[in-house]
Amino acid sequence: KHVQSGSFREPYCPQLEAAMVAQAPMFALQAATPLRQLSRVSISDVSPIGVEQLGQGLVLRAHVFGGMPRDRRSSNTGVAVLTASSVFMLAGRWRESVGRGRRRTARCSKGGAAAAGEEKSAVVIGAGPAGLAAALMLAKDDWKVVVVERTSDPASYDPSRGFMYLIDGRGQRCLSELNPNLLGGLHAASVSMMETKIGILTPKGLKATVNPMKDKTRNSYWLPRHILVSLLLEEVRSNSRIKLIAGAKLTSIHQGSSGGVDVQGSSEGEPWAVGGSLLIGADGMRSQVRTQMEEWDGNRGRFVPEQFDSPSAGLRYKVLTLPSTFKLEVEGGMQELASDCMYSVRGAASTGSKLKFGLIPVRADFGSRTANLITKPEDTLWEVDDVAGLRAYARQQWPHFPIEELVPESELVRFAQDRGGYFPKPQLSPGAAWAGDPKDGVSPAVAIVGDALHCFPPDIGQGVNSALEDVMVLRDALRAHAHGGAAGAAVQAYEAARMPDAVALVEMVCFSAPFQYSQSVWRARFWTASFLGRFLLNKALPSIFDLPTFLLVQRSELPYREVLRRGRRGARRATAALLALGTAAGAVALRAWWL
Repeated sequence: KHVQSGSFREPYCPQLEAAMVAQAPMFALQAATPLRQLSRVSISDVSPIGVEQLGQGLVLRAHVFGGMPRDRRSSNTGVAVLTASSVFMLAGRWRESVGRGRRRTARCSKGGAAAAGEEKSAVVIGAGPAGLAAALMLAKDDWKVVVVERTSDPASYDPSRGFMYLIDGRGQRCLSELNPNLLGGLHAASVSMMETKIGILTPKGLKATVNPMKDKTRNSYWLPRHILVSLLLEEVRSNSRIKLIAGAKLTSIHQGSSGGVDVQGSSEGEPWAVGGSLLIGADGMRSQVRTQMEEWDGNRGRFVPEQFDSPSAGLRYKVLTLPSTFKLEVEGGMQELASDCMYSVRGAASTGSKLKFGLIPVRADFGSRTANLITKPEDTLWEVDDVAGLRAYARQQWPHFPIEELVPESELVRFAQDRGGYFPKPQLSPGAAWAGDPKDGVSPAVAIVGDALHCFPPDIGQGVNSALEDVMVLRDALRAHAHGGAAGAAVQAYEAARMPDAVALVEMVCFSAPFQYSQSVWRARFWTASFLGRFLLNKALPSIFDLPTFLLVQRSELPYREVLRRGRRGARRATAALLALGTAAGAVALRAWWL
């Protein structure tokens, strides 16, 4: 606008001016002499050479300052003039914004978005893996971050939960981006799925096999939740740009009088107040941040989670803490149950349901491991609440797995009294971000990640991995909108980029592997037969038959929406093949009968 009206006199941003002077020989330019000749240049002319229009502003691609690709440096002066014009037009837009009283100037630095002398500030609610990863990612891009956490120690171990994570390529990519040392810490503290054996313990003995469906080109790693949080927390505490408020009780989240978001609360009886232009809700499936977003949005339902039916939703679980490695007397003699193996301890009750313990692999130096017990809500196990009743129940259910000999009395008491937890219904917030009206140039921006956005049972092992991928998508959106500090536009871009995958993820959870807990014997057998059939069809004709989504989702390079699309396509093709085979077999049988 300034160029076309002739009112442009000098670049507002001195860094832009210095960059153009430094690059003048490469562009064959002399000062600002081309300005009058540029009055007929349109945005569409500029776009192909490094400038992209976003909303009310322009984004200048990095190669303008870093030098054009070699194959473009020999281009004619016209291309150079267009590139120069884009720089001056961008500077003019910044000056116009400042003239209107908006603080939108940007410094030309890595991830820079704040005006000179101003720091970008953010508040993260929740210090789980997603919240800590978000804080580290923001700090890496020069944000000052305050993390608010309800518990006094985010890395504490809860024996009644004992959650285990399987970190696949999505989670590994996020950790590597945060700090390569974090990925090294993951490898050192975990058990590789590639090396894990699977053991099945029954009254007839123990049988161990190699995982027949592992993908040798991709590796995942098992580790306890509190260990992963400890790795992230150590990184957070060593970062001077991040402050952690633990043991916090939130009292209010409101829009600041000068823009941004203010958060107030108390910790150990002491009040505190923090604020920033960006608020990230990583506070779980009952997110306070999401509730506040719904209120600010006019209670239109955009942040009220939608729930979906799943065969595994509503199942109850409880966790027994065992030694990491121990020996059992089985048929054939003493047998060691190694810490780095996965075991299924099958139930043997003569009446009622046959329950099974699931032992997830851990490193031996942890000293303990968890055994998960997952049941129907009405199972008679939940009528047991004392050690005597637990011993009687265990002798009937697992005579080949004497838990009273494996754990101390105190753990038997805790396990008997523990009321466990429930698998949630898959749920999804229809919206992932909210941006308010700007005040003094600052637009309050809010985004939710992890369970606050999408929550579901652990059927396909994507809870923590999808949460860490949320953080990566949000990081990319913030970087793409770095100029001018446009956090509001950034979170809206995050929502647009992430919601299609979030929808696909929650949808595939509902059918990918819900019967692995043996809550319905016949449905579980039908699902297993279908799964194995599609797996074998893929092995025979991989170009025609896609893998089931339970296996496809492990291909972390595929977006969730692509996993869902291929999974559906594979199901349709497998069904068509089965119908064709059945029709052919019926025709042969009919012909034989007729003859």
